[in-house]
Amino acid sequence: MPWTAAAIAGSAIIGAVGSNMAAGTQAGGQQKAANTQLSMFNTINAQEQPFIQAGYGATSQLNSMLAPGGQLNRSFSPQDFLNNLDPGYQFQLQTGVQAVRNADTPGVGALSGPALKDLMSFNQNMAATGYQNAFNRFQTQNNAIFSRLYGIAGLGQNAASNVGTSGTQLGTGIAQAQAGAAASTAGGIVGGTNAVGGAGIPLAYLLSGQGGGGGGGGGGGGGGGGFDFSNLPINTVGQPGQGAGN
Repeated sequence: MPWTAAAIAGSAIIGAVGSNMAAGTQAGGQQKAANTQLSMFNTINAQEQPFIQAGYGATSQLNSMLAPGGQLNRSFSPQDFLNNLDPGYQFQLQTGVQAVRNADTPGVGALSGPALKDLMSFNQNMAATGYQNAFNRFQTQNNAIFSRLYGIAGLGQNAASNVGTSGTQLGTGIAQAQAGAAASTAGGIVGGTNAVGGAGIPLAYLLSGQGGGGGGGGGGGGGGGGFDFSNLPINTVGQPGQGAGN
């Protein structure tokens, strides 16, 4: 009987250990998968950070320049006119005035009424043309600044969107892998518990003496008959119990 009990106990221990080892291996693989996905997300996030930070900077600058009174949100001023005049404007004005005087001097005189009228008309035309050119330069410059900042902000937005999409996908995978690891660990514990618990009934029968052999006749001592598994309940050791009369 002792060797039978030892065999049952040993089998239960081996089953419990094997169940926990298998569950641990499976859980370890699932946790490794979760760690791999987390590493992938960290890599993607790090690669996109320069674009995201540049986008933040461009967006902040745009907000400042588009605020009331900012460079991109104010009216064209006299100072803007002076700042955006054609570099050759003064030269064109001077040479133009001189050309008008030269043309009027032989006929009506440089200081005559018609000559002064021609000079005023020329100056007015030059001023109007110069103003329009300066305004166009102002608008072109502001549009160029806005376009560059808007493009950089767009790069940052796209980078942030890529990180968000990757985070959603990889985060779902990580959660699933971690849940699977927890389920595998729990399954191993349950399997080990069942293996040990399933051996309890046969051991109890052995230790209670119900598996003893029949008594000896005459002068001979009683011989050990071994453990009678037919006394066990159905499926205790995997087979239905059967009585001697069945």
